[in-house]
Amino acid sequence: MKTNQRFIYIALVLFYVLLSISCSKRQADEVVPQTPGVGASTVTYTNFTEALIQTKCAGCHGTGRSAAGIWNFNGLASITSNEARIRRVVLETRSMPIGNSLTATELSSLREWFDNNMPN
Repeated sequence: MKTNQRFIYIALVLFYVLLSISCSKRQADEVVPQTPGVGASTVTYTNFTEALIQTKCAGCHGTGRSAAGIWNFNGLASITSNEARIRRVVLETRSMPIGNSLTATELSSLREWFDNNMPN
């Protein structure tokens, strides 16, 4: 491998390592989203989605974070204005969150929230 190619390879590896580190959060610091219990009428932003997005997305997509230029989570308005994009990458292609997959229950609750017109 030529020196220039080796440099590019090493730079790419370092980039991906740094990206994965910058998007990680300590488990103890995470807000745990509460899945509505039996008999709950609907999933809301307040009782589920806010904590899920804060825990699973804001580590990278929060203001001043590495992926904020792609999408910046700064509350409900930032989600509602990017609904189609979020649905696609989280629920359809499941390409987000990187390295931090959502459980079947979280995916189901998030889908329910979107399908019910994102109640507060």
